[in-house]
Amino acid sequence: MTTALKPLVIGIGNLQRGDDSAGYRIAAALQDELAVPCRVIASHQLMPEFAEPIATASRVLFIDSTIDPERCSRWSSPQLEPLGCLPLTKTSLSHQGTPQDLLALAEALYSSRPPAWQLLIPSLHWEHGMELSPLTSTAAAMAVPLVRAWGSGHA
Repeated sequence: MTTALKPLVIGIGNLQRGDDSAGYRIAAALQDELAVPCRVIASHQLMPEFAEPIATASRVLFIDSTIDPERCSRWSSPQLEPLGCLPLTKTSLSHQGTPQDLLALAEALYSSRPPAWQLLIPSLHWEHGMELSPLTSTAAAMAVPLVRAWGSGHA
């Protein structure tokens, strides 16, 4: 009997760097829910080891924070963005890789590249500390139901 592929959510961020922790926090909140219909990974950074769970997923969602002033100034609600295909590069094999690098690595190692999206949470403060700024806190709270719906196939 084969196991049906499940969606995969990967949330990344540093819990000690304020708003940078948004992706990690969203993923951790979903890990605590028993009814989430997808696999969830909360991590401090993207790692090459994620290539295997990516390759065995039906689709993948990467959640991270962004400090891009353009994105932060025009943010109104969480938006899922499809990730394009990029070729495998040397950075794909390091801990400095991008979501596209991990997708290319999964394809190179496992001949599987599931469709993927990213959800970037606006962030203003990456100083040391555990607190989220009001903008990031609001955005993260709004993102949780969107990610839940995506995991269920409704977004």
